Amino acid sequence: MKKHEIGVLDGNGHLYAIIKRKLKFEAIGNFYPAFATYKGKEYLVKSEEGDLSDPFRADDSYLKGLYITVPPIESTQKSS
Repeated sequence: MKKHEIGVLDGNGHLYAIIKRKLKFEAIGNFYPAFATYKGKEYLVKSEEGDLSDPFRADDSYLKGLYITVPPIESTQKSS
C-alpha cells in the first residue's frame, strides 16, 4: 500500500503538520471511510475533493487534499 500525504488540522482548521500514512479503509454499511493513525490514535481521513467514503463517486483524484482534524493542542502552562 502506498503512503499518502495528509494534512493535520487543529480544531480551529489551522494546518500545523503534514504526515505520510497508509490509509485503512473500513466497510460501514454502503460506505468505506478511510482512517489514518496520528500519535497513536485513529482519525477519519477526509478529502477536499469530495466524500472519500462514497465508493460510487470517489476516484483517484479524491486522494489529493487529504486531511484529518485533531483536537486543539492544550497549553501545558497554567495561566494565573
